[in-house]
Amino acid sequence: MNATESNSLVSAALMFSWVEYSVLCSMLLFSLLIGVYYGWCKKQDTVAEYMLGGKNMSIFPVTLSVVASYVSGITLIGFPAEVYSYGTQFYAIIFTDLAMYFIVTYLYLPVFYNLQMNSLYEYLELRFSKFTRTLASLIFAISLIIFLPVVIYVPALAFNQVAGVSVHVISPIVTLICIFYTSFGGLKAVVWTDALQSFFILGSTIFVVILGLKKIGSISEVIRINDEGERLELFNMNPSPFERNTFWTIAFGSIFMWIPQLAVHPGAMQRFIAVSSFKKAKAVMFWSVIGFLTIYGLVLVIGLLLYATYHDCDPVASGVVEKTGQLVPYYVMEVAHDYPGLTGLFISGVLSAALSSISSGLNTVAGTMYEDFFVYVLKGEKLSEARQNRITKIIVLVLGSLCILGVFVIEKLGAIFQMVGSLVGATNGSLSGLFTLGIFFPQANTKGAIAGTLTSLVVMSVVVFGAQVYSVRGLLRYPGKMTSVINCAPDLIASLPFNATLRCDT
Repeated sequence: MNATESNSLVSAALMFSWVEYSVLCSMLLFSLLIGVYYGWCKKQDTVAEYMLGGKNMSIFPVTLSVVASYVSGITLIGFPAEVYSYGTQFYAIIFTDLAMYFIVTYLYLPVFYNLQMNSLYEYLELRFSKFTRTLASLIFAISLIIFLPVVIYVPALAFNQVAGVSVHVISPIVTLICIFYTSFGGLKAVVWTDALQSFFILGSTIFVVILGLKKIGSISEVIRINDEGERLELFNMNPSPFERNTFWTIAFGSIFMWIPQLAVHPGAMQRFIAVSSFKKAKAVMFWSVIGFLTIYGLVLVIGLLLYATYHDCDPVASGVVEKTGQLVPYYVMEVAHDYPGLTGLFISGVLSAALSSISSGLNTVAGTMYEDFFVYVLKGEKLSEARQNRITKIIVLVLGSLCILGVFVIEKLGAIFQMVGSLVGATNGSLSGLFTLGIFFPQANTKGAIAGTLTSLVVMSVVVFGAQVYSVRGLLRYPGKMTSVINCAPDLIASLPFNATLRCDT
């Protein structure tokens, strides 16, 4: 990579052509049309139809919706950067994905599917008490409302990098489109837009992989370079819990990440219940795991391609980009700048991943808040199904507006990324523990459940927030693998603020 090439690529970031905009706008337009179709042409007059799609949806779109909902812009941008900096050990998560099929299908799904509840937290009222249900719903709603702005902000930054459009412009536009089709179309619109957006996600990653392999020459060359750079690692069996990534911390730790995301998450169960039989719900889970493995496999290859391309001229160390989170958009601009529309396809994929996560989150929180809060507030009133439906739509509009405001807060408080992740981790552990206690320990009572939930929340908060404080102070550091600038252009090396050709991430 020479200086001229680097400068031309950086300039290209501000030259997002009409072809790129056409690809992006087509994705947003189709998403809007799906919302119009289900909002006006095929009206859903009851809350059950709005929140659960009438419980007669087919396996194919629901599966794509589950996959798209759990693949965010963070996945497409952050996972390859993880491989570039720390190697492939993180991909021990594939063993967890396979295990989660059996955990969800045989332990949790039978309980919730047979109950056929509009709100997952209704189970906690049946098992423990109304207060337990309200407490869990409140914890879930607050954590997701705080987390969704991050899901919006990350792809908005990527779009800003490749197109030069302000985050203040793209974030409200994308979120308003999402609010529109989520509020007016209900679960069916969310599921079908997720299905559409999953093709943009899949297509964008496939094209990046194809172009990257074409640039390097062959997959064997990619593997050779990564092997020499010590990026290929899957079975680091070090039992120490203090090491950043080992087989044990990833394979077992990610189980406790996936249980609250799939086994006891209202959004996931909402989709499983949206199909007409338990057999179909199991099929949705099976094909969702296949989808997760496919996406993870593609972003793994993109991470390997990143290192194969930049192993001797690290863009971060050479100052071409500021941080590893910008590597993937920069790489896409490099491999796709001779192919009009492909950069637009990639950004469409990143925004699609964000849209699917946001719409699923809004739809789920709206349903949870209506069933677990508004139903009790309006208990004395007899509301028509149409009016109940309108209330749910209004909740989506209000929550979406809060997400837009949250993006501006996140932009001002850079360190909030880690704090938000910590909050979600703390709340997820508490909620999954509460459901697991209720299902597998019949002797557990209400007082024990509430005490355990609050204790877990406090302990987990201390652990995760303490880790972030130590990280900010520089007391908790995880050195990355070595990178080099030895073959960068001489003027790039001369401009470096240090006298070295190797870099080690922290």
